[in-house]
Amino acid sequence: MLSGCPKGFKRGSKGSLLQGVRRKKAYEEVAEAIRRQVFTGRLEQDQQLPPERELAENYGVSRVVVREAIRTLELAGILRVQKGAGGGTFVCHDLDKPLVTSMQNMLAGGDITLNDLFEMRLLLEPPAAALAAQRGDAAGLVRLAEVLDLAHKSRDDSQALRDHNLEFHRRLVALAGNPLLSLLCETVLGILVDSLRGKLSRQTSLTVHEYHYKIFEAVRAGRAEEARRLTVDDLETLRELYRHMGVEVSQGQAGRKAG
Repeated sequence: MLSGCPKGFKRGSKGSLLQGVRRKKAYEEVAEAIRRQVFTGRLEQDQQLPPERELAENYGVSRVVVREAIRTLELAGILRVQKGAGGGTFVCHDLDKPLVTSMQNMLAGGDITLNDLFEMRLLLEPPAAALAAQRGDAAGLVRLAEVLDLAHKSRDDSQALRDHNLEFHRRLVALAGNPLLSLLCETVLGILVDSLRGKLSRQTSLTVHEYHYKIFEAVRAGRAEEARRLTVDDLETLRELYRHMGVEVSQGQAGRKAG
């Protein structure tokens, strides 16, 4: 439960939350107070916050202010609001949510194309594979081998095979040991996958799966440049397979806004 207000603030009369600080909107102050408690560990993952009424009383503001603060933190991926039985406001760590939303809006509005997303994969994932070959630890390599094995066992199940192939890329990037790189790769990959849902084939998944064995061996052997090159080949092969299926991911894709 949320216990008390941040140090320096008093409970009680409405507006007391804002005393002695630079003037901000009340909901911004409440949002910042809750954000601090999340990032200092006073509020933990999946922990439920008190009801709006109690929060408003604790912070000396109206329920409208609390509601706006919660909405701000929900958009930032720090809180989630669950409706229905067992509902409430809970701490979460979907910190990529603003970036995902922004990129989805840009794609929907024609400011970026599928090609832009694919180019980002080429910019991010091959260097990540090289870093994985240099930095990968034993536990990470085991996880990479496990998902390869799952993909192999799912060769006759198109959806499962595709899911395991995608997980291979996630685990490969994670081996690079850079959380920001993982965040960017996951964001781009997720949006691209959603945009192409239902447009891929089992044969496509089988083809790229064969590349994954080669990438794994290069990473395990510590051959960074080979891992980078093979990841480029993997992604370029995938892009060519898209093209043969009539999925346009080339520059000049219809829908891009004029500059």
